Amino acid sequence: MHNHLSALSAYAGVIPDLLVNLRDRYQLTRPHDASVQHLVGRKLINERIAAEHSAARKEVAAAQPGSRKPEDLALSFERDRAGLRRGLAMRTIYNGSVRRVTAIGDWAKDMAAVGGEIRTIQGRFPRSIIFDRRVAFVPVYTAEGEGSPDEAVLITDPLVVARIAHVFDLFWERADLWLGARASARDQGLTTNPTQRAILRELCLGRNQKRAAKNIGISAAWLNNQLRELRLKLGVETLNEVIYWWASSPDHNVHD
Repeated sequence: MHNHLSALSAYAGVIPDLLVNLRDRYQLTRPHDASVQHLVGRKLINERIAAEHSAARKEVAAAQPGSRKPEDLALSFERDRAGLRRGLAMRTIYNGSVRRVTAIGDWAKDMAAVGGEIRTIQGRFPRSIIFDRRVAFVPVYTAEGEGSPDEAVLITDPLVVARIAHVFDLFWERADLWLGARASARDQGLTTNPTQRAILRELCLGRNQKRAAKNIGISAAWLNNQLRELRLKLGVETLNEVIYWWASSPDHNVHD
């Protein structure tokens, strides 16, 4: 019985490596025109992104929930600027926390100067890069969340890409303007941005500022910053005055 259990244990121990080997062999033999491709290795991922960037003729839409490294920004800088100069529309969503990151701020200013639009949103949103609503790159998701940054999925299936683009658009509509963007038709003539409206709705429901920040998915510091900006814009000194204004303002009737 001991020998039998030892043999079974040894057999079970090699199964993970066997499955990895089978997966890699499957990826190598998969047709290159497959509508869903698993890309392994940053070099390959960057090569495929660069190829799709060069082939794009209308738009690049990127949702970047994390803070990008300086080397990644440098890698994409000339490529993104060249795309804007040849007429591409470029929309990028970042988490609101990057507004205080110098490297990303400098990149955003340079992109906005040549026509890029950058918005930020508080809370979580899915990572994606979409080219002409024809090709999309997304992370490899596991049961624990996003997988390694050295893996990505390239998708060309029209229905799946359309779904990814639709999700991007939903977050874009709710994001705050940062650089290079013109106010949407919905926000023209309004005093508040989407984040400020979300804060005021929470406060009017009786939540304190700490709970409101948690419900919206932002930090308490960022909530205070948004309220301070709004008080300055309205020319008032207290939160009570802001709430009084909000109750009868046209912004109150906007449904984000």
